Amino acid sequence: MVMVTVPMRSIRARQVMVARGSVSCARQGRRRPTRPATRPQAAGEGDDQQQQQQQQQEEVKVVKNEEVLLSRFEEWKSRPAASIEAKAFSVAEGTTGRTLGASVAPLLTLGAGAFVAGYKGKPRKKENEGNYVLPVSLGGYEWGESQSVEAASKMNEPAKPIEIYEFQGCPFCRKVRVAVSVLGINVLFRPSPQGGERFRPEAVAMGGKSQFPFMVDPNPASGEVQMYESEDIIRYLFENYGPGEVPRGLRWRNGTLANGLGLMGRMGAGSRARPSLQPEKPLDLWGYEPSPFVVLVKEQLCELELPYVQRTCPRGSPKRQAVFEKKGKFQVPYLEDPNTGAELFESSAIVDYLNFVYGA
Repeated sequence: MVMVTVPMRSIRARQVMVARGSVSCARQGRRRPTRPATRPQAAGEGDDQQQQQQQQQEEVKVVKNEEVLLSRFEEWKSRPAASIEAKAFSVAEGTTGRTLGASVAPLLTLGAGAFVAGYKGKPRKKENEGNYVLPVSLGGYEWGESQSVEAASKMNEPAKPIEIYEFQGCPFCRKVRVAVSVLGINVLFRPSPQGGERFRPEAVAMGGKSQFPFMVDPNPASGEVQMYESEDIIRYLFENYGPGEVPRGLRWRNGTLANGLGLMGRMGAGSRARPSLQPEKPLDLWGYEPSPFVVLVKEQLCELELPYVQRTCPRGSPKRQAVFEKKGKFQVPYLEDPNTGAELFESSAIVDYLNFVYGA
């Protein structure tokens, strides 16, 4: 492996160039300080009445959508995708090209985000089938994974999921998603692809500009925190919900240039909005950023502007055991949809489900 040292001035220049390619990605050369903020409010009584009418219309729309979603889900159960058997480390027929394209970014960032902070792995004799282990064994030994006690003691799962407005095709957004995977925290993603009418305007109204990623932390006792700039967001997450300092190895592997080049493997997938039905509740997705199978699902969620809580479970995460106890096995992506009751493992089945059930 050859390490190439790139001057910081050159990195900043590349960041600005990437940003100019899309007005939606963060312009990393400019920094805005963290600030407590409140969501925008109406200026007068007329505005209040108009907002109430719009809210009532949205509530009626959501109720109608719920009936349609349930009907579509029942219809989807008879489709071939519904009977696809979930198999670990296998690629479904017809998805090889997309899977390889989604593997480019993890390769160029040297697997950043694949392992939880404080990862520990070692071979051990097969003992207890009630615990999750990597589904690989040899000569009576299996590979056990966990998080060190010291690292786990420094982690702080937020009481309410961090909210992040972003889209899949943005390299600055991917940097934040990688950091989230290392920390293994739950995040409520509000997809804001180009042309989106659901969350993108909301983010602009709160923050004042069309720039992504945009983070909202509802947990601080002093008030909601809003923040732009991928580097600032990553530092904030590590200081408040992780070990404190961002690891040096993560900083150089999770660079803007490597992420930008890596996303070229998917040619902008997950960057443009498509019409969809609005769900009442966010979906739940178990996964982590470097998994190409998870990426294919997140691209669809983003294009359809479907909000989802990512239950982040990189290798070594204790959340893998939780899924194992719940379903009798662990595999990602794993999707739970509280709007229809669907529970799906296989990425190709999930993609077909999302398009069939939520596509307008």
